[in-house]
This record gives sequence, C-alpha cells and structure tokens, in this order.
Amino acid sequence: MGDMQGSIFSAVARGEVAFAYEIPPWLFFVVAISVIGIVWIAYGATTRSLPSAWRIGLTALRSSTLLLLCLLLLRPVLNDMELAQQETYLAVLIDDSQSMDIRDMPEGVSRHEALQEYFSEGTGILDGLKEDFQTRIFSFDRSAKRVSSLEELEQLGEETSIGGALNDVAIQLGGLPLAGVVLISDGNDNSGIDPVIAARDLGAKGIPVFSIGIGEEVLPRDIGLVDVRAARTVLENSVFRVQIDLRQTGFDGDSADIIIRDNGDTVVSESVTLSSTGIQQLEIELSPDREERIVYDLDISLKPGEIIEKNNTYQFLVDNRPKESLDVLYLEGHPRNEYKFIRRALKDDSSLRLATYLRTGPEKFYRQGVESPTELSQGFPLTQEDLFEYEAIILGDIEAEFFTSEQLNMLESFVSKRGGGLLTSGHIDEDFIGTPLADLSPVGLVEEKFLPSNLQGGLRRGDHLTGSLFTPRLTSIGLRSPLIRLSADRETNRSAWAELPQLQGISVTGRIKPGASVLLEHPYLEYQNQPLPLLLSQRYGAGRAVAINTASTWRWQMMLPSTDQSQETLWRQILRWLAASAPSRISIDFDKEYYNVGEKVGVSATILNAEYQPSNDSSPWLQVIDPLQQVVDSPLEWDIEEDGVYRSEFIAELPGVYELLVDVPSAAGEATQTGAEQSAAMVVTPSLREYINAQSDWDVLERISSESKGAFFALSDVDQLQEVIRQTPNALMRERTIDLWNNKWVFILLIVLMSLDWFLRRRKGLS
Repeated sequence: MGDMQGSIFSAVARGEVAFAYEIPPWLFFVVAISVIGIVWIAYGATTRSLPSAWRIGLTALRSSTLLLLCLLLLRPVLNDMELAQQETYLAVLIDDSQSMDIRDMPEGVSRHEALQEYFSEGTGILDGLKEDFQTRIFSFDRSAKRVSSLEELEQLGEETSIGGALNDVAIQLGGLPLAGVVLISDGNDNSGIDPVIAARDLGAKGIPVFSIGIGEEVLPRDIGLVDVRAARTVLENSVFRVQIDLRQTGFDGDSADIIIRDNGDTVVSESVTLSSTGIQQLEIELSPDREERIVYDLDISLKPGEIIEKNNTYQFLVDNRPKESLDVLYLEGHPRNEYKFIRRALKDDSSLRLATYLRTGPEKFYRQGVESPTELSQGFPLTQEDLFEYEAIILGDIEAEFFTSEQLNMLESFVSKRGGGLLTSGHIDEDFIGTPLADLSPVGLVEEKFLPSNLQGGLRRGDHLTGSLFTPRLTSIGLRSPLIRLSADRETNRSAWAELPQLQGISVTGRIKPGASVLLEHPYLEYQNQPLPLLLSQRYGAGRAVAINTASTWRWQMMLPSTDQSQETLWRQILRWLAASAPSRISIDFDKEYYNVGEKVGVSATILNAEYQPSNDSSPWLQVIDPLQQVVDSPLEWDIEEDGVYRSEFIAELPGVYELLVDVPSAAGEATQTGAEQSAAMVVTPSLREYINAQSDWDVLERISSESKGAFFALSDVDQLQEVIRQTPNALMRERTIDLWNNKWVFILLIVLMSLDWFLRRRKGLS
C-alpha cells in the first residue's frame, strides 16, 4: 500500500489524472456553480438564522462533499508507468578480494560479513531486486565470474580490478536489456586499470552503475607498509639503502621496531617513532654478509589492536654474487702521494680493477694493473673501442699536451655516449681551456692570471691562502650523499668528517656550473661569492663527471692509525658510484619493483652495439628459470618505439626466486662472452597488495557512479537502492491504470467531510 500511495502522489504531481467518463470542462464548471448556489440558497431557507461565517463554512463543506461525489461518479483514474518485472536484467558485482576480509566494520565485523547481513538471501535487499529484475550475480577480483549465490564468495582474490570487472560484465551481458549494474566494494582498486573509464563507457550506453561502499575510509588502528625499495644488485662489500614508506593510523607518537632478517636471523633492527603526517619515509642501511642472492624479510612489529597484520611484512632480493670487476683507467702525470694512496685504497677491492699509466720521467711511463701486455702500451687508448672497455677514467696531474685532439673528443664521447665516469683529481692544466675536457668538468676553467690575487697559487704550499691547511665543509647535499658517507647516522657522519686530518691546498678554477652538485667546499675561501668547491659532480650526457680539487686526500690515511679505513672507504665509494653508472652492453629491466604470485612480469632488455649505441638488429633470447628449476626459453621482441629495447613477458605462477638470462647470439662474434649475455634475478612473493593502502576508497566509487549517471550509497543507506534502480532509463516499463474512487484515502476523506457537516449542523440545531 505504501508503494501505491507513493505512486498516486507522484502521478498526481506529474498531472497524470484523467476521467473514465469525460465531460466538457465548462459543463463540470456549470454543475459546480449550480451545486454551490443550491446549497447556499438551502442554508438561507433554514428555520434558524445563521451568521454569515457559519453559512459560508457550511456551504463550503456541503458543496465539497457533493462535488467530491460528482467527481467519483465521473470515475477519476490515475495513469502511471510501473516496472515490468522480470523483463529487464540487472548485474550485481560483488568484491571478492582479500581486503573484504578486513574487520574494520562496527563490532569487529568484516566487510564481507557486513555485506552478507544486508544482502543475504531471504532477509536482504537482494531478494527485492530479484523480484523486479532478472538478476545476474558476479564475484570479482582480477576479473568477474558468475556465481549463483553469496555462499560462493571466498575473499581470496589477490587483486581488485573494478574496471576489468565492469568491462567483463559489459561483454558477458552484451545484447541483453541491462537496466544497470550494482557494484558492492570497498573501492580499493589496485589493478592499474582506470575504473572510471569503464564506468563512463557503460554510462554512454545508458547503463548506470549503482555503487555501494563498504568499510572505513580511515582504518582505526593499523600500521602498514606502502612501499619498499632496495637495489637489486650491489657491489662487493657495498652498503646499500633500503627505503621504506609506511602509513599508520591510531598510533601517533608510538614506537615500532623495523626488523630485517636473513634466513630468520636479524641483521638490522631499528626503532622508529610513528608519525601522523601521511606517508612516513624511512631509510635503513644494510650490507650483505655473503656472496650470493639473498632474500631478506622485512617486518614491522605488530601493535595491539591492529586491524591488519599482513601488511607489516615484505620480502626483497639483493644480488650479492661475485661480479666482473669494473675497469678504471688512471692517468697520472708524475709520481705523487695521491697516486700511491689511491692505488692503496683500491688494492683489496675486487669490484674495481685500477689500470694505471704513470709518467715517471721524460718519455718514461709505468703501467700497473694491466690485464695484458698490450693494454696501455701506447698510452691513452688510440681507438674508441679500446677506450670504451673501461667504465671510469681518473685524470691526475697531467698536461693537455699528453692528449691529441682526437683523444679528447673520444674522452667526451666516453662520458656522453658510453655513459662512463670521469674524475679529475687535483690541478687541471690551463691548456685544457677550450677543449672537450672543459665541457666535461663540473666547474668552469679560468686562467690563473684572471683570478683574484688572493686565489692565485693553486696547490702551492706555504703561507698562501690556497695552499694552507683547511677542514672541508660538508654541504647539505654532501650530508645526504652516499658517496662520502662515513656513517649511516647523520650526526655520527658529521662528527667523523670533523675528526679527519686537515687537507692542504685547493685548486682554484672558475664558477660552479649550473647543473653541478657540490658535496664538499672550502670553509672560508670564495670565488665570485661562491665557496670554493672541493668535491662536486654533474651529469653529462649519459655519464657522470666528478672533480676533486685537491691533491692531499692522502693525508686522511697518512695521519690516521693504519686501522682507520676512512680514506679507503671514500675513494671506493666515489669510484664505485662513478663506474657503476656506465651501462653494460646488455641491461635487464623489469616493469615493476616487485611481483606477486600470478602476476605478469614484463622484462625489457636494452642492447648496445660496440659503440654503445642502441642496436635494433639483434636476436636476443630470454631464459627464465623458476623456483623449481624449470627452464623456459623465448625470444625477445624488438620494441619499434624504442631503439635497442627488446621485450618479453611471462606469468610468475610460483613464489620464490626467478633467474633470468638474456643471450644475444649476434653479439658473440664482436664481444666477449660477458658482453653477449646478461643475467638478473627477481623474487616473487604471495600478494599483499590487498592489505597495502587497504582503507576503503569511497571517492573512487562515487566517481564511478557519477560518470555512469548512477548513484552512490553507503551501506547504511542501501534500503533506498531498490526504488532508485526502478527508475533507471533502461528498465522496461508498462502502463497501469488506478481507479481513484477505489482508494481508501478518498473514502476516508468523504467520511470526514460528511461527519464534519453532520456535527456542525447538529451544533447549530439544524435538521
């Protein structure tokens, strides 16, 4: 009856009332005037005189009763449209991912249990929808699949793809009269597919999406990892950083322990104070203790009352296997302490091979660290191919006349095209001004005679300002840089630098170039209002250039105990950073930082020719060895939109470590075996993405409904859903006619009017 009342009132408001026995409006108007006139005259002829107000009121009351009876005799009817039941289809999409098992609803109820309470068969809204529509129920995670009842939901999906599910429904129910889609979800979409676009496509077909939000938009008490980043490959004895992003609610100011384990053994444990300001970024330094691929487990200690436990853990892989050493070419113009101590610093570092060419006198040179009798036998390499075999070059105190113009151009190509690293140490010959080396340097080169008199003298000793003792000053960039870090703790690092022996002498050149980063500077000497830079770097083309404007870093070792490794650490870090940036002939990249079981892994291989330029005529193959040591070979296809880039993909069906090998047969004839193949590894873990950023996202659901011209409902307002869906444009309707005289409200109105007329007449003593 409630529905009937709503229909009558809305129909009357729309002006859809008609009469079964139609009469001309003017005739009904004449009848109405006649009735009112007769009643007025009748009340004037009563045996008792009536005051005017009473006569008017009684006349209006009796006339209304008589006119209502006249209307009913004309048989008023209501013409309305109603839903044609079971003639239109309705899709119900229900989120069946792992996040629906989160217990953030009132009284600790899970999202799925709350859904069951409102939509279970026999007691829920779903039954009402089934009465009106041919209902098709789908569960979805990565994709949508048809289910017959809510009992088939398992909350096991490792990914939520709302956009994919909407597209699946549009395909599976294509061609059917679809009134709309009911989407029941927490909105936690993590597939990378934009669901708003899919909703917009449905809206263009006249199919609205009615979304129902489940879950809390802010988790009451939870600590969760958002992202973890770590280098997949590290050099021997290197310290690498693990960057951690976490978010918490309900634990402001509390402390939590972050623990990194290797085979169950704790290798790092740090306590952090939890912040309430969005995503909290942390950094932990770690050094692998064995030469192999290591899978680390990262855990954040659980706090009492946490809503989700599974988002506190993460796994990442680091490849610490022995690697081919990086080749560094060192050219030195004369024997000096700096040369001796640089060689000593790198002596026991197997990750770097230092090939040196030292001039010991006129036309006399001394080679060290060479791998063959012919290496550096002619001095600086004469061909680009020979030069490109190195990853980094150090230029000591050597004159410009040592190089030909062609060799200087090769040096520029080594950095800009090969992607190699260049380091200048100490004084730079003025004759390099106007050569490619001046372009490579991160600081401008100026002739000494154009410098202020107080800065002339360069590295000379004595009481000259530029040759005096000084303690380098760390810049803000230097404090954060891993190149010159002596301790992971910032304050300890600052103190360690303050305790190093003073340096003596600084080489003064020109102004710092705009793109350069200064890590160390002179504490008081300036040139053109800029502190004199001591250590600075810049990007140049594909490579890097570093300048160390002193020749006295040997003092850091000579004047400290022999057990102190500060000087060795600094030189190793700088040269590793410089050399490691040089690309190999084959490099392997992945389309994501980490993968979960069942995900598609996108692999790309960048292949360079002998000139280290992209090669588009290679025929590379990808070999994948899964955790069960099963081997699959497949060709990599050239990406025509990117020179030198080849791609392939596979499904990671098992958890564990995957070994990948890219082999380039066409390169074998022109390069070493190392240049013809490259390996990499990745770890696949059970999916935790449903527990990362697991709070409900009602904004996504609201935009989905808005773009499709549907409506959004909170779970508590879902009782309004059925009536709204009945009015959808695609729902098939049929016309219905309702007799108004047969309505109880008309009968009640007639009784009220007649009773009131009788009561008032009796009160005035009328018959």
